[in-house]
Amino acid sequence: VWILAISYFFVYVVRTAINDWTILFLVEHKGYSVLSAGMGVFWFEVGGFVGTISAGWASDRIFKGRRAPMMIIFSAGVTLAVAAFWYVPAGNMMLDFMALFAIGCLIFGPQMLTGIAAAELSHKKAAATSSGFAGYFAYLGAAAAGYPLGKVAQDWGWHGFFIIVGICGILVLALLIPLWSVKANPQAA
Repeated sequence: VWILAISYFFVYVVRTAINDWTILFLVEHKGYSVLSAGMGVFWFEVGGFVGTISAGWASDRIFKGRRAPMMIIFSAGVTLAVAAFWYVPAGNMMLDFMALFAIGCLIFGPQMLTGIAAAELSHKKAAATSSGFAGYFAYLGAAAAGYPLGKVAQDWGWHGFFIIVGICGILVLALLIPLWSVKANPQAA
């Protein structure tokens, strides 16, 4: 549960960073209007809907209730999608929106599955506490994506911003890999 909670911190840094800073990035760095930049966030959220459903389905059906494999696959993908979003040249609105859709799809899966995994890996009498404990770390990550990441963007530019977001994606992946074969706690039933 500790590993899940720490990884959740970094999941939320990525999720909140993209959600909160994309409009400013698209306006400042790529020359979008505020309305067009807002459409990018729309595609991020639509991707989140698709990712949440597909991650849950695949972790149930393909991985027989093991949550970590889907979180690992999605975390690897989101790190690549964030890099793709950063490197899409200005003026390629469709590619930017496709990258934002992919980021949403790939970050919302681990976001949803972490709380479930935390509950499933604890005793049934502590399932809500375990999920809440992981959630506490998530909200610390969301806070870190606010002012601290804004300060990074201000002082080091968007390049520094995307380096930090990419590192967070890699840390999620590194933390979750040891959990690949972990199944729900048999004592929880």
